[in-house]
Amino acid sequence: MFNVPEQQKAIIFNTKTNSLSYTDSAPVVIAADELLIKVHSTAITNGELTWGSFINWPEEQIPCYDVSGTVLSTPTVSGSSHSFKEGDKIFGRIMANRRGAAQEYASILPSEAALVPKGLDMDSAACVPMSAHTAWQAIFEKGLLTGSFTPTSVPHVNSAGETILNQARGKRVLVLGAAGGVGLMGVQFAKLAGAFVAGTASAKNEDFLKGLNIDEVIDYTKLSIAEYVSSNDKFDMVFDCAGGRSMLDGWSGIKDNGVYVSVVPGFTEPEGGKPVGVRSEWFIMEPRSEELAGIGKFFEKGMLKVNVDSVWKLEEFREAFGKTATGHARGKVVLRVSDGEEE
Repeated sequence: MFNVPEQQKAIIFNTKTNSLSYTDSAPVVIAADELLIKVHSTAITNGELTWGSFINWPEEQIPCYDVSGTVLSTPTVSGSSHSFKEGDKIFGRIMANRRGAAQEYASILPSEAALVPKGLDMDSAACVPMSAHTAWQAIFEKGLLTGSFTPTSVPHVNSAGETILNQARGKRVLVLGAAGGVGLMGVQFAKLAGAFVAGTASAKNEDFLKGLNIDEVIDYTKLSIAEYVSSNDKFDMVFDCAGGRSMLDGWSGIKDNGVYVSVVPGFTEPEGGKPVGVRSEWFIMEPRSEELAGIGKFFEKGMLKVNVDSVWKLEEFREAFGKTATGHARGKVVLRVSDGEEE
């Protein structure tokens, strides 16, 4: 067992004053049913500081729920089934009703974690879990792009190490906010399934998205979706990662009997009603160890990319949260808590 101190560096979000602060004397909390990890990196989710009203946080909450780190101890409760051991490099998504990862030592449930894929550095790994789960569940579970949501009906790497792809060939997918953390995962997952994928982004992100094999980038500053579909086919699926005016504009792009999935708060249907037969859904992702491990296999094969917008020290939390709040980060903003790859 590693020697864990009683106090640690951490970022504290005060829910009464709605303010962030840095401390070097936060308590280290060890949960009997969770993995205790030494945090390497944690990624910020845009808007996460507004979640408290839905979750009933305590007055002092640790933010940031995407994490990579090193396992220091495994659950001590009887009957706990897990496949991790001390020293494992893991990544995962801590549910936001518990303490987050903007601290030196954090706890994560085995059901929320997976081993970091070979070839993925710890900063990059911290950017993956929430974005990957959200996009995977939106495209395949809620959107049913491949017709059903079973382990073999979606893109996967089989037991022989072979990639099984292209289950949605001929389908058309539109991703709103394609260059953000969730959007860029959605683009890549839909491409693994063989779909034609278009995405909205500003012109500065076009080359970046072309590097992810997107078929078409729609510059939302110059062209609305309504204008785009006036001379192009509509889409079987619209995946909204942008919200606001883009979300409303996206309704113009959906085919009759298509599906519109959103993960942005404030999701609404058009005033005149939905197109004929369109199914729509707004949802919040669930962390799933096996799902994350399966996605990790595509990273190991070099078939998925993640983008780290910028990396900041824990003490630079104001700049990091400020960059995230612009809404224009390419990928995710990371707080690096520990510099050591090996602990």
